[in-house]
Parts: sequence; C-alpha cells; structure tokens
Amino acid sequence: MTFERLREGAGPERRHRIWSKLRIFVAALGTLGSATGIAIAVTGLVQFNHTKVVAGVAVILVCTAVYVTILVRDRNRVD
Repeated sequence: MTFERLREGAGPERRHRIWSKLRIFVAALGTLGSATGIAIAVTGLVQFNHTKVVAGVAVILVCTAVYVTILVRDRNRVD
C-alpha cells in the first residue's frame, strides 16, 4: 500500500519541483564556492603567495562553471 501512494505522488509536477529545488541548491553552492575562491585569492594577494592566488582563481573558475551549467536549461526538455 505504501508503494502505491509513492507512485501516485511521483508525477511530473513533483519531479519538476524537486529538480527546481536541486538546481537552486547547486546554484547556491556555486555562488558560495566562488565567494570562497575570492577569499582565498585575496588572502594570497595579501600574503604575496602566488600559489594561493592560483588556487583561489581555480576555485572561482570551477564554481562559476558549476553555477552557469546548472542555470542553463534545455529548452526542448519537458519537466
């Protein structure tokens, strides 16, 4: 009986809602990660540490790529 109720609730609207929440969560992580990368890069600049600056820039690039890819949506997909 429990499985029948779960199947009934797993319609397209529910999948769309869950997917939307997941996209928002990943976009928030990308934003926070980029802010962390900026903090690492600034700390490296203050300490004149080239390695920290490069690591901070790498974190910024990766997190920005995650942020952009999660926000890009396939126009032909039906949720």
